[in-house]
Amino acid sequence: MQRSISVLLTTLLLSATISPAVAQAQTAPTSLNPYAANQSRANQLKPFNLAYLAYQGYLKDQGIPSSGTLIDAIASGTITAQDIIQAAVKANRLPEQTLNDQGYRFNLEEQLQGFTAD
Repeated sequence: MQRSISVLLTTLLLSATISPAVAQAQTAPTSLNPYAANQSRANQLKPFNLAYLAYQGYLKDQGIPSSGTLIDAIASGTITAQDIIQAAVKANRLPEQTLNDQGYRFNLEEQLQGFTAD
């Protein structure tokens, strides 16, 4: 019960942070600037935001469960950070090169561990 309340409060407090990230993720940068790759990387979803988008169900169409089911799947190891990254790429929320970004995956893993910590 305490865990559910904690997760709910965290989600409510962070929803204000997520909304701008969702809007930003829906508008892909279009530029012929040679520095566009760096700009795209700077504008991509942060691991923190991706974790909460998954929690809120934005990746359900790609097979990632939401809320408590996601937490249980992470705890049991049936859903990994790489699975969530693949789903986000498939949903056009992350660029494909993120699939090979070990630093991004590591940071997402840390965020996901926060879901399962008591």
